[in-house]
Amino acid sequence: MSSLEAGADDFAYRDAPEPRALTPASPRELKRLIKDWRAGRATRNVLQAISDAYVAVFSAVMIGAMVVNVILKAQRTIAQCTSVSCLSARAILPWAAFAATVALALAASRLFGPVLASAAEGFWLLDAPISRARLLRSRLIGAVLAAFLGGALVGALVAALTGSTATEIVVWSAATALSAAASVAFAAAQQGIERHVLTRVATYVFGLLGVGALFSVVGVAAEWFSLGLSDDLGIEIGLVMIAASALVLLVSGVLAARRLGQIRRARLLTGGALVSGISGAFFALDIGLARDIVVERRAIERGHVHPRRGKGLGLEALVWREWQRLWRFPQPLLVLAGTIVVPYAADALGMSTLTPVFAALALFGATIPLLGGLRVLTRTGGLARCLPFSLARIKLASIAVPAILAGIWAVATTPAYLGFGDGAVERTVPDASLMAIATAAAGLLAAVRWTQAKGVDFGAPMVASQAGAFPPGLVTNLFRGFDVCLLTTAPMLLGLSPMWSLVIATIAAIILLNSMDAEAIRARQAEQQKLLAQQKKEREEAAAAAKQRKRQRTRKL
Repeated sequence: MSSLEAGADDFAYRDAPEPRALTPASPRELKRLIKDWRAGRATRNVLQAISDAYVAVFSAVMIGAMVVNVILKAQRTIAQCTSVSCLSARAILPWAAFAATVALALAASRLFGPVLASAAEGFWLLDAPISRARLLRSRLIGAVLAAFLGGALVGALVAALTGSTATEIVVWSAATALSAAASVAFAAAQQGIERHVLTRVATYVFGLLGVGALFSVVGVAAEWFSLGLSDDLGIEIGLVMIAASALVLLVSGVLAARRLGQIRRARLLTGGALVSGISGAFFALDIGLARDIVVERRAIERGHVHPRRGKGLGLEALVWREWQRLWRFPQPLLVLAGTIVVPYAADALGMSTLTPVFAALALFGATIPLLGGLRVLTRTGGLARCLPFSLARIKLASIAVPAILAGIWAVATTPAYLGFGDGAVERTVPDASLMAIATAAAGLLAAVRWTQAKGVDFGAPMVASQAGAFPPGLVTNLFRGFDVCLLTTAPMLLGLSPMWSLVIATIAAIILLNSMDAEAIRARQAEQQKLLAQQKKEREEAAAAAKQRKRQRTRKL
């Protein structure tokens, strides 16, 4: 190399810019990269998006106008009621809505997170050298805002339907909204330090407060006691709750924001996976699958249980296992006990005619968690075939414990049908007992029908509609259980004797109990036809082979 070439190389090296040190990307830059990646793979153009948005906005405005009209009419009608039951409902039902909203917000927060992340974000964004707190801050704000809007809607709706004034509606809407947002922020603060005991305790406390508020409405209507609440007192208490909720929201929000970086990735991903699974189940309109996903999540959180030896022989062993399962997870008993107040509250508010329908629907929802054994047997037919009993007898053993609890529920709700509220229908003790039994049977059979419903068969022939093709079972699964509940309580709703409801319940029970046997018979027939076809094929192959051998021998001769 000449000296000129060496000098040129040295000059080029000295004039070259120094390499800059690599700096990690910020969470905002990564989110913009995700947005650009999604925008580049869009499947709809701007005109299609505008068309869909127009249809959605028009539908929302039309349905919203109808709902607002109904609420205003109900508000004006109830505002004219000056009886003791109406005044007590107007003063106490906003409290029940407030407590129920907070309990629901805490339960949902403990179940989902409330701060969560998807699987894609877990293996890409959460592994990046960025601040996890800055990445998750928007998730926390979104969860708090969603709780705030939901609480405001529930508080305003309940306050309007009880005939409250405009000032009371605004106060209770703000109190419920701030309380729901504060509960989500509190759950997020507890999630940051991996503690959920206080969240669980607060959920049960506010749930009991809501049930207690409904019981107080019943007690005032039945003239068991008097509260003596004034209109100004409700507004003053609501303002106090607004101040207290705002303080809790501020403190919990600051703690939750500081602890965002301490949340483990496994906890974030489990909440995101749960949301994805439930959204997929609701997209397929399979509510049973959504509940199965939630039950599996709770079992994973619990981890393990202490095994216990069973008792009895035959079907008695199955019944005993149902008792053990119930005592191992007794939370559904609290929900079942809370539904006892529904017929009393309906009668106290002057809706004696609709009491069987409301009570049956409440029992329907409370009995579903008690039918876990029936759910397993209906979804795994091989397990039922391993037991030396008919499917109808196995089903009776699985329903025995929920049926006993439904009988206790019927005894506890019998006084509600005697009539004690304003506008209540006076009935005799035998008629009230029959109505309670028929209502309990309607709720139990509706839960049985909902539990043993099969999943949607997407391999079946599709039905054409304006929304696209869908399998027939996709829509019918939404009404499973509700049809039995409404059909059984229809005679009582029309003022007929409850004996007609008991007859309908008996027919429905026979059909539900024999449905699995009919399916098993069809499965056996299909299996036998398959075996016969296989044997016929083997005989034909054997005959063809014999003819072939005969021809070969003939040729040799």
